[in-house]
Amino acid sequence: MYEKAEKDLKSNLAVVDTWAEFLQQLDMKHIIMSPFCLGKQCEEHIKKDSARDAVVEEGAPAMGAKSLCIPFDQPKPITTQVCVHPNCKLPAKAYTLFGRSY
Repeated sequence: MYEKAEKDLKSNLAVVDTWAEFLQQLDMKHIIMSPFCLGKQCEEHIKKDSARDAVVEEGAPAMGAKSLCIPFDQPKPITTQVCVHPNCKLPAKAYTLFGRSY
């Protein structure tokens, strides 16, 4: 059971550093790991700006992404990365998991 869950997670996880990739992977129903400043206001902007006004696919959720957790295993060190949201110029503090509720 654990091995199946781990395989499912890995096949549905996308590590992205840009907003365009973030939105693309989110629309593909993936869980996203991206650099994040950890700001509450920025998280609200991510949620609002990743929501869809129109139905992308019948039955697909249109709500915005929310942060899920900060994984212990980071995909790479945070060095010069900035937050994934295009209007946030703050330095990223950690790669954070984001996803839509289904």
